[in-house]
Amino acid sequence: MLTKLREATKQLHEEIEQDNLASKIMSHEISLEEYKLLLLQNYIAYKITEEQINLHLDNWNSDKSRRLKKDLDSLRVDTSVIANFSNRLSIQNKTEALGAAYVVEGSALGGMQISKEIPHCPELSEIQKPYFFTSDRKSMEGWNIFLKRLRNSEFSEEEKEISAQKARDTFKFFHEVFQLDTTAV
Repeated sequence: MLTKLREATKQLHEEIEQDNLASKIMSHEISLEEYKLLLLQNYIAYKITEEQINLHLDNWNSDKSRRLKKDLDSLRVDTSVIANFSNRLSIQNKTEALGAAYVVEGSALGGMQISKEIPHCPELSEIQKPYFFTSDRKSMEGWNIFLKRLRNSEFSEEEKEISAQKARDTFKFFHEVFQLDTTAV
């Protein structure tokens, strides 16, 4: 299943990384307003996706949207624009939920890499220590639990394809949310 998910989403993942404000953190060029927008975009994408996954996966718990909300609250960013996206992702069953969870959990390593660059961004020198972009190894726990869940389960070829399609759909949803511009913050 993991191989199928990686292969199915590789191109979309690369495209989203290139067209994302996080790249400005990596180059140390991000402004405070762009950082707020990046947090808001991620909050919307993760919050909606996590809520959908939670409807279908038992014993699955992600705290990414909660940590993003803390960062947004500390920067006094209004999150009400989330209502504009609430019906744009739908997960129908456990198999689809696994595909979406792959996208959510797989982001932990990237977040850790980004966190290392935040202190080098001049415009972000006054922000509090982030809750979302963190180098804390604990942020990888969800990914490790997810991998164990996949490795301890058997999947038919049809289930692998359904899960892979929902992972692609989830990346497309994230991309759609990442088109939100600075007028939202």
